[in-house]
Amino acid sequence: MSFGERAAVEGVLAEVRPRLALEIGTAQGGSLDRIAAHSEEVHTIDLEPPAGLPDNVTAHAGDSLEVVPKLLEGFAAEGRNVDFVLVDGDHSTDGARADLENLLASPAVGRTAILMHDTMFPPTRRGLDAALGSGAEGVVYADLDFVCGFVGRRADIAGEPWGGLGLVVVDREAAEPWVDGGRESLHQDPHGPLWLLGALVRKADQGRPLTRRVAGRLVEAVVRFDGRGGTGVRRG
Repeated sequence: MSFGERAAVEGVLAEVRPRLALEIGTAQGGSLDRIAAHSEEVHTIDLEPPAGLPDNVTAHAGDSLEVVPKLLEGFAAEGRNVDFVLVDGDHSTDGARADLENLLASPAVGRTAILMHDTMFPPTRRGLDAALGSGAEGVVYADLDFVCGFVGRRADIAGEPWGGLGLVVVDREAAEPWVDGGRESLHQDPHGPLWLLGALVRKADQGRPLTRRVAGRLVEAVVRFDGRGGTGVRRG
């Protein structure tokens, strides 16, 4: 995660102060250390969780699509609520969608802050957006660009859209959503222009010229992004 993403995770954790927290995707345990520092009890899921985890962490080895529903079912049977979740596991469209849908379907996710990493990565974003649909039950706030992502500069991710944090807040007892429709509408969706910027970066790295077709698509994306039909960009 970038420093900005780490600060956002830390800030949400400090606000929520979870009794029970869940992490999908442990990796090397960097985010887990911070979740554990703010939480009473943490459960983390990965295909191969690392050793040497904090004392208040229980690791579950396996596919989140199989482990998470069973874990949530147990919490619900005990009348427990998961206060905080970090989703950073399967980045495929189907995997990301299933992880979020499993969370939103559980009564154990009744008053919960859910952070989702890599919302700028196209397959992940499509899956999360599909899971939210036209208005998932209990969701009072959703923003896939709580922290905006980036176009990669490092050689292994050059020109690729990555990073970003999404935030979903669930409150099944709330009288109405925090914002109209439950989805943040304050800002334009930056994904399209950044995706095209990534395409331009890749072309430049490969020494390929900018075609009129790609340039036209970029201008159209910026016009849509502006939302007023004007961008200050002259055609031709």
